[in-house]
Amino acid sequence: MGYGLTSKMLVNLVDSCVQAKDVAPGRAMWTLDGDRTVQTTVVDVAAVKARKAVEVVTDHMAFTASPDLLLATPDGWTHAADVLGRPPTPPSW
Repeated sequence: MGYGLTSKMLVNLVDSCVQAKDVAPGRAMWTLDGDRTVQTTVVDVAAVKARKAVEVVTDHMAFTASPDLLLATPDGWTHAADVLGRPPTPPSW
């Protein structure tokens, strides 16, 4: 398991924005369903110690993530460690 965010990364809940470490089961949050943003309910949260991290830099922000975090790219969903030099897929909303 390693598909995660860093504990301090901000996550958009429906009613607020919190650090990933503060997300709890039962909270409503925004997620992607294909290319649409929809509400979903958190059913479980897990934390693991990671020894590796990558920094992802876009035109709008930079964040640290697990190398296994899946990111949307023009070639489809790609692990963060494998997107070096690829342009991000712009949201369709």
